[in-house]
Order: sequence, then structure tokens, then C-alpha cells
Amino acid sequence: MAAEPLRLQRYTPQMELIRRAVLMGLVVGAVGVVVLFLSNPFDSKPTPSMSGDFTPVAPTLIPADGLATDHGLGAADAPVVLTVWTDYQCPICGAWANGAEPSLYERYVTEGKLRIEHRHYSFLGEESFTAAVGAECAAEQDLFWDFHSYLYANQSGENEGAFSAERLRKIAGAAGVQLTIWDSCIADPAVRAEVEADAEEAKSLGITGTPTLVLGDWMESGIPAPEDLYARIDAAIKK
Repeated sequence: MAAEPLRLQRYTPQMELIRRAVLMGLVVGAVGVVVLFLSNPFDSKPTPSMSGDFTPVAPTLIPADGLATDHGLGAADAPVVLTVWTDYQCPICGAWANGAEPSLYERYVTEGKLRIEHRHYSFLGEESFTAAVGAECAAEQDLFWDFHSYLYANQSGENEGAFSAERLRKIAGAAGVQLTIWDSCIADPAVRAEVEADAEEAKSLGITGTPTLVLGDWMESGIPAPEDLYARIDAAIKK
């Protein structure tokens, strides 16, 4: 019998502390966690530049016209909705966005069977919040998905400048956002308050890490093995 694909763990505040300890040379054993992150067949990781002449990397997935609306991917009347809570700096969320979502897009979204809705659970630091605010401002121009996908294609570390104000603006431009309007929006404290409210709602639902997937009454953190997730979606479609 073939071995079951490994599941990527959810990313939690505790895991962020481990990551920082690794950078200081205190927890050598945590290298095994990194191996686990990269072992899932859903995984795909673009490699953006961190140099001063930053040019955003294009997303792994560019959906067909009409399939990216509001905060989601897929037909608004799709029979199954999968809600995904993410942090834009979470590396496992990056694996989800750059690997799992393109797979689900090809298998279900293009067939009108599934819609993927995104919610913010920003907890890894200030760059997580500013990236989410940028996404909400892109949403006001009906470009949420475009900006969202560009963010995940251009992840690089956590709170190390990958989502600095300058880089976020370049990402917004690459995503087609009208920058004058976007600049005004990201300075609005009400938008930041919306992102913070999402984080509080996530906590109230018992969400403790990202990505967290919600489909009907089922909720799970991390990235399931592909066949497990396919089976769950297939069962929901048949209901």
C-alpha cells in the first residue's frame, strides 16, 4: 500500500517562537518542522527577490475572468464553499495558496463545484496586518484575489521587510490596483479595524493557527492530505 502523503502542520504563535529560536541557533531539532512544511504534494513555493530593485513574482494561479469575485475564488452559486482563514506571512498558508489552491481550482472551481472564501487571521506581526489591510483596499477595487495571490507569491520570511510599505505598493501595482485610491485606503484606520475584527472572530471560533479550513460543520487547521480533502469535498458535492 502506498504511503499516505504527510500533512503540513498548522502554523501557530508557538511555532513562530520556535522559528525565532532556530534563527538564534537555540533549537536545532526544529529543522524537522521545516522538512514537514515542504513534504506535502500540494506545496509550491515561488522565490521572490529581496533586493532593492524588487519586481513582484507573478502568482502560481491566474484564474479565468469571472472566477475571482469579492474575497473568493469560484462561482458565487457553487454548491460547496470552503472557507480558509490565513495569515499572509504564514509559510504553510503560502504552500496552500501556491500549491493546494491551484489544484482545487483545476479539479473543482473551474467545474463550478467549489468556491474558496478567504478570511484574515493576522497574528504573526505587523506585516501580517498591513498586508491584510492592503488586500482589503484592493477588494474595494474588485481586485482582492489578484492582490491576495500576489502576496502569497511574494512571501519571504516574517517581519523582515517582505511586506514593507514600499514592497506592498509594488505588489499592488503589479496586481493592477489603482495606487492613488489604494494609498488613501490603507491610511484609513477603519480598514485596519476590520482586519483586527476578523482576527478576533477567528479566536472566538476557536481557531488557533493557520491555515484553518472550514467546510460545513468540519473545521481543521493545516493542509490535509490531498485525497482526504478531495474526498471531503466530493462528499459535500453529493449532498
